[in-house]
Amino acid sequence: MPTPYPSVCPAAPDSGPAEPPGTAHALSCSMTLPASPRAAGIARQAVRAALHAYALDPLEPTAVQAASELLGSAWRMDPYGELYLSLRYRDDALRVIVYDGHPTHTHPRLAALCEARRRSTLRVFTALVRDHGGHWGLGPSREPGGGTRTWATLPHRPNG
Repeated sequence: MPTPYPSVCPAAPDSGPAEPPGTAHALSCSMTLPASPRAAGIARQAVRAALHAYALDPLEPTAVQAASELLGSAWRMDPYGELYLSLRYRDDALRVIVYDGHPTHTHPRLAALCEARRRSTLRVFTALVRDHGGHWGLGPSREPGGGTRTWATLPHRPNG
């Protein structure tokens, strides 16, 4: 009888995942979108689906609007590249992060004007996050290609 070849690809354990499917703390989802006015609509559908799959439906209205506002702003700042959306749920809060390819300016005056322009596109977003009890920020991307990272943290109080 021939010896079976060893598998180079590990098989998932029979005991199942560390957390049951749909557990909020397992939510970690991301996607790359083309810089386009349609990106926000695609993101809204994806955020709704992810939050529903992980039983985070109470966060849906705020998170969907936050992702839409962040992607709309990112598209205005970098209309020709790619946009990256990330959702992470940790420590009873949802973090919505958007990366775009718009570089940080080296000249301080240009950098200040650019940041003011970006913040002005996020006035509705700022009020939305504040009203939800969250916080947000922006800064240089930590990704290898550079660009800008804008994020919001939205608390979730399941029993409150």
